[in-house]
Amino acid sequence: MSTTLSSISPPSVPVSGYYSQPATRASRPDSSPQAPTGSANDTAQASSSTPKDTASSSRQQSAEQRQEQRVIQQLSARDREVRQHEMAHQAAGAGITGAVSYSYERGPDGQMYAVGGEVSIDTSAVSGDPRATLEKAEAIIRAAMAPAEPSPQDYRVAASARAMAAEARAELAQMEESEASEETGEEPEQTTETATEARQEDDAGNERRAEIREAQAESIGRLQRQLVETGVFARMYPPGTLFSYQV
Repeated sequence: MSTTLSSISPPSVPVSGYYSQPATRASRPDSSPQAPTGSANDTAQASSSTPKDTASSSRQQSAEQRQEQRVIQQLSARDREVRQHEMAHQAAGAGITGAVSYSYERGPDGQMYAVGGEVSIDTSAVSGDPRATLEKAEAIIRAAMAPAEPSPQDYRVAASARAMAAEARAELAQMEESEASEETGEEPEQTTETATEARQEDDAGNERRAEIREAQAESIGRLQRQLVETGVFARMYPPGTLFSYQV
């Protein structure tokens, strides 16, 4: 998928309409020379009016020339602005931008001036690779916003690239969560082994405690037998007294 950057519109300067045909000088019916038909006084009056007409025509011509120079200056400035704008797009988007297409207008001097332009740019996502898509989206944003004064179309392209970057980040987050889940799935085996070892240690401890209790009971039994043999129990408990002792 590709779109265009810039789409700069021509400036509002009176070029095509005003200079669509060569400027013509104004003429007056009485400005052309005529053969003398009257008296010497009439001839003198006609002769005296000729410099006025010439001066008026000269002033009009001078005004038209000044207007032409102003338009040429405007077109020259516009041509520089358009070319710098499009070159900024191409330099920032090397690898994803195409050729520049200009629209021209002929100036009053006969020269062609660039008054609009656009650059094609690839805005498609990288299939199956959200990380590469994210990098490409960032490159599109840089290319779109590279000129000093981005056009409305440039802002639209940048906004679309930001949306594509957001989707790529979401896919990357899902991939990272999936990878983390896989790593967590290996941990329970280690936990089971640890629990088994703990149970084994507890069993060994229980066995040791049982051995200790047996040793204590045996020791108490020997002590009781000694007391019986020595007659201590007989004095403490006279014959006929019930005595029970349970270890």
